[in-house]
Amino acid sequence: MTSKTALGVFLDIEGAFNNTCYDTICDALVKHGSEYTIVRRIRATVEGRVAVATLNGLSVGLAISRDCPQGGVLSPLLWCLVVDDLLARVSGSGVFVQGYTDDICLLTVGKFPNTVSGLMQWALSTIEIWCNEVGLSVNPNKTGLVAFTRKRKLKGFFEPQFFGVKLSLLGSVTCLGVRGYSEFSVDLERACGGQSEEGS
Repeated sequence: MTSKTALGVFLDIEGAFNNTCYDTICDALVKHGSEYTIVRRIRATVEGRVAVATLNGLSVGLAISRDCPQGGVLSPLLWCLVVDDLLARVSGSGVFVQGYTDDICLLTVGKFPNTVSGLMQWALSTIEIWCNEVGLSVNPNKTGLVAFTRKRKLKGFFEPQFFGVKLSLLGSVTCLGVRGYSEFSVDLERACGGQSEEGS
C-alpha cells in the first residue's frame, strides 16, 4: 500500500428524502420488479398528501408533489431503491462505493495518481448525470476530498471537478461521525475488496 494512493470523496445528497419526486420513486419500484398494483398503491399513499399551515386562524393547504414521508417505515426502503441505481452505475471499474441513507463514499486505489484522479472524475461526472436525471443535487462545497497516501508528492494528480467546482484536497474528513486522516495506514485496497485501477 505504501506505493499506492487511495483517493476518497465523501458527499451528501441534498434533501434526499424531501426532494425525491414520485415519478423517480415509481420508476425505481418498477426497475426492481415491483408489481403494478403495488406501485399504484404506494404512489397513492405518498401522492395524496396535503401540507396545511395555520396562522391567526387562517389556514392554507398545499399539495405535496415530492418527498418520502418522514418517519414512515416505508420511506427508507423507497430511498434505497432510488439510490441503488446510482450505486450500481458507479460501482466497479476501479471505484469502490458505499452509501448510508443520503451519504455516499467513493474510493479509488492505484499506483498512478493521474489514473486514480481520472477514475474519481468519471465517478463524480456519473453522479452529476444521475442527479440531473432524478432532480436531486449535491453541494460541492460540502464534499470532502482526501488522498490517503504516504507519498509526499503526487505526480500527475489533478483535483476533480464536481458541479463546476474544483474540489480541494483536505487533510481529514468526517463521515458518519468518524474522522479519517490522509495519513491513514490501513490497507485500503484490501478493505475495498481488492478494487484498484490496476484490477488487482
